[in-house]
Order: sequence, then structure tokens, then C-alpha cells
Amino acid sequence: MRVAPAILAFILLLTGCWDMKEAQNINFITALGVDYAEGRYIIYAQLLDFAEIAKQEGKVETGAGKVWIGRGEGKTVDDALSSLYPASQQRTFWTHVRAIVFSKALLDAHLPDAANGLIQTRDLRYTPWVFGTDKPIPEVFSSVSILNESVLNSELLDPEEIFKQYSFVEPIRLIKLMDGVKEPAVTSLLPLISWTDKVWKKEGNPTPQVRFVGAYAIAQGSNRGLLDPTLLQGARYVAFNRMVKFPLPLTLEDGSPVTLSISHCDPDIHIDAGGDEHLKVRIHVRVKAYITEAGFASGVTAANIRALAEQRIQQAVKRSFTAAKAKKIDLYNLEEKLYRYEQARWKKLSSRGKPLISFMDLDQVTAEVTLVHSSSYKMRNR
Repeated sequence: MRVAPAILAFILLLTGCWDMKEAQNINFITALGVDYAEGRYIIYAQLLDFAEIAKQEGKVETGAGKVWIGRGEGKTVDDALSSLYPASQQRTFWTHVRAIVFSKALLDAHLPDAANGLIQTRDLRYTPWVFGTDKPIPEVFSSVSILNESVLNSELLDPEEIFKQYSFVEPIRLIKLMDGVKEPAVTSLLPLISWTDKVWKKEGNPTPQVRFVGAYAIAQGSNRGLLDPTLLQGARYVAFNRMVKFPLPLTLEDGSPVTLSISHCDPDIHIDAGGDEHLKVRIHVRVKAYITEAGFASGVTAANIRALAEQRIQQAVKRSFTAAKAKKIDLYNLEEKLYRYEQARWKKLSSRGKPLISFMDLDQVTAEVTLVHSSSYKMRNR
């Protein structure tokens, strides 16, 4: 009599996962694009072959990664997402979205609504990488990886790996972008992504690859303008939270080339109390770098290189600030410091109806470069 209950319990345990679906029978969306046209949100969903997500053991067939792109639209973001389901054939999961790309048209006028719609979607997390683009989103999503790598290893879905080797623009996640959407005094730098077929070829044929080309300045939920590579030169030392590796080419007095690799930046910003119309800004940048190339320079010293590098960095910080201020862009996120530490002054200046960067002048910029090592080059300190 005791055997029957035991058998019944065993059978119930075996049927506990009767409705579980195999992973290959689920649509895992890996990237999401959001566009806006004619009063409607347009969603692009990048879907990868399951073999791209879970490589099987043994021999793996090589070839270009298989990418499918779905398109949906609606009056709201949720409507646009839902419009994909009727033709999706299988259940669609958004929990694996690793990147979100916003079109310039959406960034210019509808970012707050789109961002709120996305984060309210139950399955979508706050961790995807976010980008802006001025190219058609399907073209960006169609850019494939090289060397038969999984598309998951592309610059779009894994920007950190490229940033570690070439810190052109700092990648940010959705939760960080929300500062530029919801906070009243924060400017977020949204990486601008494009594609190029001028670099890599396969069997003589160009293959399009994702590429970073700049950034958009996002403040108070709107796109304040484009930051090209020239403007990013100064932002790299002041606005980025981190630097890993980026080249700084120099030319000595005798024409000899020297290249440093910037590995760390630590900016120190002070906003002095000036008159009601002007706030004096002082910036001191501490930089760590190492020498990667010294050319055929003769008699060059570490002191010469440090002095030249400090001069170049100071020029870049000043030039980028001036150019950004002319476009009314708070490139170095100075308004946030006023908002955090001098609320009364921030409120007073904000009430005048002008961007606060209009009341700020760059009074002093100094740089302090520490050469961590000189690689295989031997040179005197002085």
C-alpha cells in the first residue's frame, strides 16, 4: 500500500516541466532598433540563428553569421513591439537584447517616450548597450562579423572589447542614458554608430562592418547635437569615466614622431564664483601614458615628451570646449556639478531661459602627464 503513493509522487515530478520549450524553438532578439516617422514608432528586431547563440561542441561550420531583421510599427513602442508577434512563428523573448539603436529622427524629438516605453516592457532590462545612428537601422543590423566569428562578438553587441584596445568613445548602457533623459542637469554622450565597407574584404568582396564615428549629446531628453571626432578629443580627457588605450601622436621640434598611448585620465573640475553672468571653470587633468613609438628622435628626453603631451592635451580640452559651447552643448557635464553642489545658483541661472553653458567660461586648463613606462625605448628623464 505504501508503494502506490511513492509511484504517484514520482510521476508528478516527471511532469513538472511538461510545458518547457527547447531553446532552438524560441526567437531570441539580440538587438533592437527604434525609429520614428509620420507619427509612428518603427521597431527593428535583430534575430540570430540559434547556432550563433549556443555553439555546439565538435565541428562548427564557418561562414557569415545568419541574421534576420524584423520590422514592426505602432502608435506607441508597445504597439510596435506587439506588431511583430503575429508573423514571428515562435515565441519571442526580449531578455537577450544586448544593444538598442536609436535613429536620429527619434533622438531629435521622441527619446523620452521611447525610452519610457522600453523600460516599462517587462522583459527588457536596463543593461543593453545603447547607440544612436544617422544611417538606416537595417543596414547597421546587417553588418556582419569577420573571421567567421559569431555576430555576438561584433562591435554592436560587444563594444567593450574594442574600447579596451581603442577608446574612441565610451560605450554606455540604457540605465546610464536615462540620466540624460530624466535628470534636469546631466548631459550623456550617446555613441554614434555607422558602418563601413572600406576596411575588410572577403574573397575580394567588401564586407560591411559596424564602426563608431562620434557621439550625440543627450540632455533633458533631447539630442543637443553631434560630437565629431574633433570634439571628442577634449571629451576623452574630461567627460569619459574611464580610458583604457588611445593613441596621442606628437611631433618633436626636429620633426621626429612620437606616439603615446593614453591609459588613464583623472579630471579635476572647479567652478569658481564669478559674476551673475559668468562662471569661471578651471580644469586640471591627470593622465597616465606610455610610449609606443619614438621614431628616430635623437637626444629626446622624457621631460620633452611630457611637456609636449601636456601642451597638446590642454589645447584639445580648450578647443573642444569652445566648439561645443558655440553649439550650446555642455560637453564636460559642468551643469551637473552646479546642480549637485550649488542648487541656489543653478536655479537662478536656469530661470533665465538659456543653456547654462552660455554662462560658463573656461578660465584655466592644466594637464599633468605621467609616463608609466617607455616600452623598449631608452631615454633620459631630463
